[in-house]
Amino acid sequence: MKAIIIGGGIGGIISALTLTHQGIDVELYERADGNPEIGSAVQFTANVTNIFQRIGSLDVVKACGSPVEVRHMREWNTGTIISTNRLGDTIAERELGSPYLVFQRSELLDRLGELLPAGVARYGMRCVNVEQDQDGVRAVFENGHVAQGDVLIGADGIRSTVRRLVFGEVEPVFSGKVAYRGLIPQDELPDFDSYKWTANAWPAPGQFLLQNFAGRACINLSLYRSGQRLEDLDTGHRTAVVSTEEVVAFVKDWEPSAVAWLSKSREFLRWPLFDIEPLKTWTEGRVALLGDAAHATLPFIGQGAGQGAEDASALADALALTPSDPVGALKLYEEFRLPRASRVQLESRARSNYMMLRDPFAINQRNLQWREASKAITGYFGNSVDHWILNYDVSKAFRDHVALKSGNTAA
Repeated sequence: MKAIIIGGGIGGIISALTLTHQGIDVELYERADGNPEIGSAVQFTANVTNIFQRIGSLDVVKACGSPVEVRHMREWNTGTIISTNRLGDTIAERELGSPYLVFQRSELLDRLGELLPAGVARYGMRCVNVEQDQDGVRAVFENGHVAQGDVLIGADGIRSTVRRLVFGEVEPVFSGKVAYRGLIPQDELPDFDSYKWTANAWPAPGQFLLQNFAGRACINLSLYRSGQRLEDLDTGHRTAVVSTEEVVAFVKDWEPSAVAWLSKSREFLRWPLFDIEPLKTWTEGRVALLGDAAHATLPFIGQGAGQGAEDASALADALALTPSDPVGALKLYEEFRLPRASRVQLESRARSNYMMLRDPFAINQRNLQWREASKAITGYFGNSVDHWILNYDVSKAFRDHVALKSGNTAA
């Protein structure tokens, strides 16, 4: 069996890795001339790192990731700690058996790409058409190249070309929120090592700031602002570089340490935040969507890349299970993955509002919940409701799903 992957971001690369692990031939095509990832940090919680553990690549992932052991939630105007959650050792290693790591996006993608066999990934390849029939599927590229395979995977992001060509136009939904993302390299922070393993977050009325490690050589800063309008941005839906002075002005009344952190970044990338409405289908014949192309998600529970990784694992397992019926395998993948990914999408939307409440009474109630939850230390942000995300083995869940369908519930 041969799979064509369109899109060389994190979801596409992980899909290529899981497919090759199952002995499936892969060709990956990316429109950019090289590493397409932009932005700041990305996190892999235990539900993701256990995938790399299964395919034998966890050591490579751990080598470029940073474990976040402690996260402090702080009052935005005083700096007083609301709650302290021990994420790394207590939850990921002891409870879930797999690490929780944070990465610098571009470095992570470079390291994952190095795991692929030579010649699998081709860059500067813009897909312009997808054709399929009973014998196979073809991707046509702007330069005239035609790739042929048994299945085609659209892992080409929220504004997916594959989705548009095969499923029709799906308009991304603006969340009303904008992220300002910055990085502080190791060599620009003399006391860099003292900040390892610790993250801080400041929930404020209509805003939310996160400071954490990004990989092993950067501090990541993400300031989120709600109640925003695209028409007020000079670049509309596109990202743009903005000055540190502009971003610091948003927090001029905050407590000093929050302002100081933002002041250390040379510049920020302004990133309007979009998702898409949950789709009713991800597959059409020999074509399937994966990652943001299927379920673009807001970043407020840190599962955008993680859900793409879960997709990749399930897709590879489905194709390996029924290699003689690729169309059926893709439908099985969709049937298994769509409900969970859609739930994560909707939870991320709800969480985005919860993080940036404006009503003083609601803020006090939320902070009280965080304080109480952190005493138990039983889940992401110390909140046990997130165990359905973290305490999840996608490979085992897939096997259970197949067994249930076949009536063999003991499998």
